[in-house]
Amino acid sequence: MENLREEILELRRNAFVETIMGLDSEKYIIGYLGRTVPKEIFYGFDLVPLPLDGVDKYILEYSNEKDLCSIIDSTLTYAMTKKCPLLYNAKLVVVDNSCPLLLKVLKDNLKDKIFFYDGNLENLKNIVEEVYNRDFSETNFLKAVELSKSISSKLEKLSKTDIESRFLYEVEFYTQFIFSLEGKNNMIDRVLSNFKDVNKKRQKIYVPRAIQILDDIDEKYKDYQIIESFCLGEIFKTYKSSGYEFLKEKYNNKKTKKLDILYQDCPYDNK
Repeated sequence: MENLREEILELRRNAFVETIMGLDSEKYIIGYLGRTVPKEIFYGFDLVPLPLDGVDKYILEYSNEKDLCSIIDSTLTYAMTKKCPLLYNAKLVVVDNSCPLLLKVLKDNLKDKIFFYDGNLENLKNIVEEVYNRDFSETNFLKAVELSKSISSKLEKLSKTDIESRFLYEVEFYTQFIFSLEGKNNMIDRVLSNFKDVNKKRQKIYVPRAIQILDDIDEKYKDYQIIESFCLGEIFKTYKSSGYEFLKEKYNNKKTKKLDILYQDCPYDNK
């Protein structure tokens, strides 16, 4: 079990290497930030969507910013110092309006590398086709939708097992960095096979992004489940629809109204 956990904790670092190695074979990533960006669309272009928010506290040592929440600050600092190969090598980063300040800060500094997704799928498809010079495959998109549904349902199932709360979140977070949906699906199957379904009841902890403060959360709470549906993250549940209707069902979820944990200097806190 410990080996499996170590493997999962290495997934983000592995994505750094895979991103650089993939350049020669035209295996490109596309970045996204925001809870409403429809990731399945990008698989229709044979691209790898990866979340590009900054997650490491150490990067703030290189920041000259003041009064920015650490999510925005670390993401911007990674971009400006070019210390993140994911941000550096993504030809395009798609950002929604879940955090207007994050959008503004990145657009001001990264200019044309940032595309504002306002919910218009056709505009999104057009810019991706233009930047990456690739055609959209409806077949690949529909396949991605079905795999995404399977992954989400399995993560919901995992939350009801006897898995440790911290490891549950680590699986949810780090498997985002697996390049193929098939690989992600298989990894979650491997994790599921190690735990029993006990219909576990967990205290839901609502937070913008937990990875930076996971040690503190794990020390304070027991039998918890982290929910990220404010400016980042997604809801893991069983979805009923398919195709483009699935995108509506998944990405039209309402923003969390009340956060249990706020980042300092968050301009949109809802205490």
